[in-house]
Amino acid sequence: MKKNIGVIFGGRSAEHEVSIESAKTVVKNLSLAGYAVSRIYIPRRGAWRLVSPAAFAGGRLAGADMEPSFEKESFTLAGRPFRLDAVFPLVHGSTGEDGILQGFLELLGLPYVGSGVLASAAGMDKALSKEIARKHGIPLLAHVEISGRDKKRAAAGLKAARRLGLPLFVKPVQLGSSVGITKVKAFKDLAKAVAFAFRYDSRVLIEKGVDRAREIVCGALGSASDVRASVCGEVRPKGGHEFYDYEAKYLDDNGIDFLAPAPLSKKTAGRLRALTVAVFRAMGCYGMARVDFLMDPRSEDKFYFCEINTIPGFTSHSLYPTLWKKTGLSPVKLADRLVRLAIERQKAKSRLKTERG
Repeated sequence: MKKNIGVIFGGRSAEHEVSIESAKTVVKNLSLAGYAVSRIYIPRRGAWRLVSPAAFAGGRLAGADMEPSFEKESFTLAGRPFRLDAVFPLVHGSTGEDGILQGFLELLGLPYVGSGVLASAAGMDKALSKEIARKHGIPLLAHVEISGRDKKRAAAGLKAARRLGLPLFVKPVQLGSSVGITKVKAFKDLAKAVAFAFRYDSRVLIEKGVDRAREIVCGALGSASDVRASVCGEVRPKGGHEFYDYEAKYLDDNGIDFLAPAPLSKKTAGRLRALTVAVFRAMGCYGMARVDFLMDPRSEDKFYFCEINTIPGFTSHSLYPTLWKKTGLSPVKLADRLVRLAIERQKAKSRLKTERG
């Protein structure tokens, strides 16, 4: 009998639409890998909705409401148990990638793809992930964090950010897909960029930029004891995009050139792949992650950790599955491997004692 994998997508995040596109690709690949797939949509207002294959294929997200069942370690549908063997979370951004959804799945006792609660929360928090990277000796760019709740500290933060020099990148601390990010090339635009980022989060990161930086990405796959890094890829924005922003990622079909493998020396590529594994382990990640680096265009010796994505995009043109395809692992085999890792972790957890004695 086929294992039933629940693909959870949607959510209340600003990355709602991206999540839907990721789900389309993963549903297809899991089906090709031989799994039964349940399409579980979370509308912006919340709730759980089982979408039929026909409705999903037609772009309609209406369906039957589901309810979590903590006793049955799964869900109920129309009052009857609805069993899932594992879950593939694809809710990008807040409430999906930040540990909240992972904690809920832990309470249900369901195996799920990707990192656990702590690593998900740390990876989503750009300030915390940089601090963890710093403590592990991973190179970083100078940055300042400010909070909108404290006007005095915010003013001091803006003053400190000016000392970093231009260009600057202003971004919400806890969000992905380049939502809310602005490249600042003149100090007169800094306050406006910060106000824009505060629309998406109560904390904002202002980071020293590398002018015309090369954007290098690398995928990680596995567990802490057995993790592999993909080939490195290079994102080259074009068509007026100064960096890999939301429009270049999702709205402009000609917004970037993606070179994989990246045109790097063998030595530099090896160092970045090793750093990808180091970041994955330092954060306590599991299953999958994409690690992003910034490189000085004048020297391959100057590169810096930018961020980690614990639920990277899985659309048909997303970077993470493309990196693994170029490494020799097809999207179908990648999806299968991630589900197997999720089930292996749950089996290991089930062997741990939950009572004294």
